[in-house]
Amino acid sequence: MEKKYKKYTVDELLQDDYFISSILHPTQESREFWDFLIQSGNLSAQDFEEAAFFIEVVHSPKEKLLRKEKEALWSKIEIENKSSLKKKIRTLYAACFSAVACVFILLGVSLYFFYESNRQGDNMIDMIAAFKKEKNVQPGSDICLVLSDNKQMRFEEDNTDVKYDDKGQIKVNSQTVMEGNKDKKAVGDKKEKEATVTYNQLIVPKGKHSTLLLSDGTKLWVNAGSHVIFPVSFKGDKREIYVDGEVFLDVTRNEGNPFVVKTDRMAVEVLGTSFNVKSYGHEETDDVVLVTGSVHVRTEAGRKAELIPNQRFRCTSAGDVDIQTVDVYDYISWKDGLLQYKKERLSVILQRLSDYYGKPIQWEPELERLTCSGKLDLKDDMEKVLNGLTKMIPVKFVKQDDCYYFSVTPLNSKPME
Repeated sequence: MEKKYKKYTVDELLQDDYFISSILHPTQESREFWDFLIQSGNLSAQDFEEAAFFIEVVHSPKEKLLRKEKEALWSKIEIENKSSLKKKIRTLYAACFSAVACVFILLGVSLYFFYESNRQGDNMIDMIAAFKKEKNVQPGSDICLVLSDNKQMRFEEDNTDVKYDDKGQIKVNSQTVMEGNKDKKAVGDKKEKEATVTYNQLIVPKGKHSTLLLSDGTKLWVNAGSHVIFPVSFKGDKREIYVDGEVFLDVTRNEGNPFVVKTDRMAVEVLGTSFNVKSYGHEETDDVVLVTGSVHVRTEAGRKAELIPNQRFRCTSAGDVDIQTVDVYDYISWKDGLLQYKKERLSVILQRLSDYYGKPIQWEPELERLTCSGKLDLKDDMEKVLNGLTKMIPVKFVKQDDCYYFSVTPLNSKPME
């Protein structure tokens, strides 16, 4: 059996039944076996320790945490083990501090699905792999594409266009940055279905934006301050991605393979439709706004709903749910470089502008009661947009140390020009 493990990497160890069993339920025999492999030079001690550390961490007991504390944790980490070859199913859930998440990123371990069945064995719960990044991406930092081997590609442009094809080729702004596998088998091929699912990540900081074309033809518009985790190619009977932030999706229809968007609070399932998902970890609400088709929403608390076009589904951190008929363009105008709003709180508008342009904005508490309606052209520079606001409502702003400070305009005072 020693030959099997010769020069095993971290992610190969994490997919091995015997290794996982050895860490979770060690015996004298298993300890001696792994010690022999390491001492004989057939297995890297560092790889062994890193893989063992990860297994121990993800099997540590969960703690009940406040929403703000959860921002420093992984959420529902799951890995698909190649033990499908032995048709064994086991559960792997994780909750660990962001420092551990950083360690896992450094390990360069690919993410995989790990399936769980219920006692009847007929209800497969396949959650999207979603380990956390730091929430506060520094303004002005680059858009980052993280590959499954932890290689990072950074792009200085304010807007990027990322495209994946069904062979694994990656293009960014029409330039090929990674060649695909020309010999890749068709999706319907049995071996292809059994192949390991690997994930990439697109991290879009505040002040920047991106589009992302997935291997199935689904297109995403990714807003500022967002993080998307997605498969290089879809396998199995579902197409799943993870979102922290805001995306607009135009999903390629495939009735045999539903498309699922997962966030920390909900899962949105569709066959082929267009809709907007907003789920920032630092905000207290998640929104789904349906443009065309239909979607099924299931919250973390088990609440379910089916939406029709022009409806907005909102769930709160407390588990409350609200469905309303809305003007969908108020919620998706950002993808066209506009911000349209009706009777919206000024504080919400200012926060949206801060995220979009990647510049901090602060305001007096008195501004919380102000609402306004209108449309802003986000293609204009930030100060021009902010000056436009001062002409709509009685506010003014000053800029200090790259931060904009808003206050109520005193009576008999003119708006800033």
